[in-house]
Amino acid sequence: MDSRVRRFGRWAGLLAIPLLLVTALAVGEFLAWPWLDGPLQRSLSERLGRTVELVAPPGSPRMRVALLGEIEVLVPRLRIGGPTWRPEVNTLEATDVSLRLRYRDLWEWRRGAKSLRVKELSAHRIEADLRRRADGTATWQIGQPRSQAAAPDTDAAPLLQFDRLVVNEAGLSLDDAPLQLKAHIEAALSDVPAPNRPAGLGLSARAEGRYLGRPLTARLDTGSPLPWLGSADSAPVPMRLRLEAGRAKLQFDGRVRELLSLQGLDGAFLLSGPSLAAVGDPLGLTLPSTAAFEARGRLSQENGRWHADVARVDLGRSRLEGRFDYRDASPRPVLTGRLAGSTLWFGDLAPTIAGAPADGAAESKARPGKLLPNQPFDLPSLRAMDADIEIALQRVELGAAFAAPLMPLQGRLKLQDGVLTLSELDARSARGRIAGQLSLDGREAIALWRARLQWSGLSLEQWLKQSRGPGQPPYVSGLLNGRLSLDGRGRSTAELLASAKGRVQMHLPGGEISHLAVEAAGIDLAESLGMLLRGDDTLPLQCAVADLLVDKGQVVPKVLLVDTRDSTLWVEGRVALDTEKIDLRLQVAPKDFSPLSLRTPLLISGSLAAPTWSLERGPLITRRLLPAVLLAVINPLAGLLPLLDTGEDGAREQQLLRACQRLAPRITEPTPRS
Repeated sequence: MDSRVRRFGRWAGLLAIPLLLVTALAVGEFLAWPWLDGPLQRSLSERLGRTVELVAPPGSPRMRVALLGEIEVLVPRLRIGGPTWRPEVNTLEATDVSLRLRYRDLWEWRRGAKSLRVKELSAHRIEADLRRRADGTATWQIGQPRSQAAAPDTDAAPLLQFDRLVVNEAGLSLDDAPLQLKAHIEAALSDVPAPNRPAGLGLSARAEGRYLGRPLTARLDTGSPLPWLGSADSAPVPMRLRLEAGRAKLQFDGRVRELLSLQGLDGAFLLSGPSLAAVGDPLGLTLPSTAAFEARGRLSQENGRWHADVARVDLGRSRLEGRFDYRDASPRPVLTGRLAGSTLWFGDLAPTIAGAPADGAAESKARPGKLLPNQPFDLPSLRAMDADIEIALQRVELGAAFAAPLMPLQGRLKLQDGVLTLSELDARSARGRIAGQLSLDGREAIALWRARLQWSGLSLEQWLKQSRGPGQPPYVSGLLNGRLSLDGRGRSTAELLASAKGRVQMHLPGGEISHLAVEAAGIDLAESLGMLLRGDDTLPLQCAVADLLVDKGQVVPKVLLVDTRDSTLWVEGRVALDTEKIDLRLQVAPKDFSPLSLRTPLLISGSLAAPTWSLERGPLITRRLLPAVLLAVINPLAGLLPLLDTGEDGAREQQLLRACQRLAPRITEPTPRS
C-alpha cells in the first residue's frame, strides 16, 4: 500500500511540473503576458540609448503577446524618444504595431544566421521626426555615433528580412541642414498592392518642402519593398520617381534592387532645368552654368558607381550627347567620360562666360556701362570633385560675328585638386587651325588663370562676317596666324583680365584689304569719292602685324600696322581692361598723291561696351582746315594747297615698317608646347 502511494506521489510530482507549465502558459496566453512589457521596455531603452515607451489606453494592456505556434506581439502605441539634443520631440511614434516570428527562424538566428527572418511586421501609422544638424548628428542615428562606428560592410547581410511588411500610413518630418532640405513626406508601404496604388507597386511616397531655398515636390512609387529589404542578391523591383526642385525636373522609370542604397538601379531618365549648374548642385557635381536644357538617357548604379548614357541633350540650340561615370572616391568624387554632339552654340554657355546666374535666383553682377562680367567664380565647386572628360564636338558655333564654325573641336577637360584645365585643344575652322591650353586654378581664394593659344591659316573672308553689297570684296581677307600668352588672377572674368599680363601677336601674310576702307581711314576725300563712284577694290597687304603687350590689364600696341602700296595704317595708345576705357589713335600715311586729303588721325575712345570715333581736332584744324581757309581768302584755288598730300613716308612709318618685317616671320613660326 505504502509503495503504491509513493509511486503515485512520484508520478503526481512528475505530472505536476508540466501541468504547472501548461497552466502558466495558458494563463499567460489568456492574459497576453502583461508582465513582459516592463522588461521589454527597459531592454529596448538600453539597447537603443533612447527612451522607449509602450503606451495603451487606460484599462488596456500596453502589450499583448502570444507564444503558441509562433511569437506574436501586439503594441497599441510605440514611442521612441528623441536624442539628448532634441528630447522634446519623439523620433518615432507608431500605432497598432504587430510583429510575428516563427520559432525556427528565431532558432536559426540564435545559432548564427546573419539575418533574423520576420514573418510579418505591420503598423497602422508611423510618425517620424527625421532631423540632421550641420555637424552630421541625426535623430535616426541609434546607438553608437556614426563617427565612432566601424566602417560599414557593404557585403553584410541585413539584420532583418521580412516575409510581409505593411505600413498603412506614414508621416515623416524631414529637416536636413547639410542638404538644406526641409520636407513633409506622406507614405504607405506594403508587400501587397493596395487598391489606391498603381498595379504591382508596394511603396508610395509623396513629399513637399523646400530644397536649397526653392520649392520641392517629389513622388516615388516602387514595387514590393521586400526584395530591397532582403538579401543583397535579391531581384530588382519596378521604380518610378517624379521630382521637381525649383525649375529643375527629374523623371525616372526603371528598376532598383535596394532602395535605401540604390543598388542595382537601372532605368530611363529625363532631366531638365534652367541650367546645368542648378542641377549639379543637389547632385554634388561641378557643372557649368548654361542655358536651359533637357537631357534624356539611361542611368544605372552598382556598388557606388554611377553610369549615365546620355542619348540627347537639348541645350538651347545645342545638341549634345555623352557617356559618363561617377564614383564617390577619396578624397573627392570623380567624374569621367566623353562629351560629344553634333552642335554646340557658344551662346548657350553665355552664363558661364559672362557669369550671369542661369536660374535667376541671384542678381547678375554685370555693371552698368561695362562689358566684362564681374560675377564671382564659384571656386569652392572646383574643389568639390575631380573630373576627366574627353571632348569631341562636330560643330561649335562661335556667335554672330563669325561666319564659320569650329569643325570639329576636340580637347580634354580635367578638374584635379581644384585646377580646371582644357588641354589638347584642337579645332579647325575656315581652312585654319586653333590649338592650345586654358587653365583656371581655384585652390586659393583668388583664382589664377593661364591661357596659351595658337592659330594658323584662318581665312578671314570665311571666318568673319563682313556684310557688303553685291559684288563688293570683303573688307579684309587672307590667312591669319597668331599666338596668345596671358596670365591673370582674380575672382571674376573682369578681375582676371584687369590683372592680365602677357602678349598677343598676329600676322596676316599675303592678305588683302578694302581700298575704300584704307582711303576712308585716311580721310582721303578724293580717293574715297572715286571708290564710291567706280566701286571698291582690294589692296594687297605688304605687311600686316599686331604685337600687343599686356601688363596689369593695360593693352598697349607695340606694333599694330597694316601696310599696302597705297597707304600705311598704324595704331597707338592703349586699352585699359580694368576700367574698360579705350584710348587709341589710328593714323594713316598715304603713299600716293591725293588732291584732297585731310590726313588727320582718327581717335577711338569711350568704353569697350560703347566705343566712339572722332577726328583729332588739333592737326586737322591747324595743319589742314585753318590754312585752307586763310589761303582761300586770298585765292579759292590756293585754299586747296593744304589739302594736297604728296604721299611721302615719314620717319615713324619707316620705323614701324622695319618692325613689321622683323616680327612677321617670328609670329608664323610654331609655338613650342607649354
